[in-house]
Amino acid sequence: MNFPFEYLHKTNKRSKSLKLSIDQGGKVVVTSPKYTPKFVVTQFVKNNEEWIVKAIEKANQTKKFDSTTHLFIFGKKYQKEVIFSETKKFGIYVMGDKLIFNPLTPPNKSNIINEKKFQTKIDNFLKNTASHYIVKRTHELGEKMKLNFKNITLRKQKTRWGSCSNQKNLNFNWRLVHFDTIIIDYVIIHELSHLVHMDHSKNFWELVRKYDPEYLNHRGWLKRNGLNLD
Repeated sequence: MNFPFEYLHKTNKRSKSLKLSIDQGGKVVVTSPKYTPKFVVTQFVKNNEEWIVKAIEKANQTKKFDSTTHLFIFGKKYQKEVIFSETKKFGIYVMGDKLIFNPLTPPNKSNIINEKKFQTKIDNFLKNTASHYIVKRTHELGEKMKLNFKNITLRKQKTRWGSCSNQKNLNFNWRLVHFDTIIIDYVIIHELSHLVHMDHSKNFWELVRKYDPEYLNHRGWLKRNGLNLD
């Protein structure tokens, strides 16, 4: 049977029924109990074809938070531009809806700038911007939750947004800077709550809910969109 899409079939001995999902890359994944006949899986996909097509379209339309032409800072979209000017300050700065890089020297005759150098400058700018917000906000929320921690570290990580160690040290992914502050606050509250509960027990989620009543929406948003970083 031909479908207008490809899908990956996985088996899971713990599964009790057939399940459908769309991963962050827009790929269809079908999970079934072990020993499920192939024709049953195929029919299941056929019965859900309309939903799958719509889900793929939605996944493909999801915005990218950082690309070669633009990026998001605290949920707002900015166009990347390189503009050499001897009269304006050197480096990265925001002007309206643009993120401008003014290099020390003008681009060469082909108007080409070193992309690696440009990206390094942007990364440093984003890390500093993230640090200013996350460090201050973590102290504010820690005080509100009456919780003490030791150190805050910011790193660039691909999928992990935060962590809390047994020594009460907090780590945050500085790429959170791309997201709206309500999402960043959810991650901070999540990690602060681990200072009390180092697991994801019911008590842990109750503590998260106390300081972020909409945590389920924020958690779901992060799962759906958090990997859309180029």
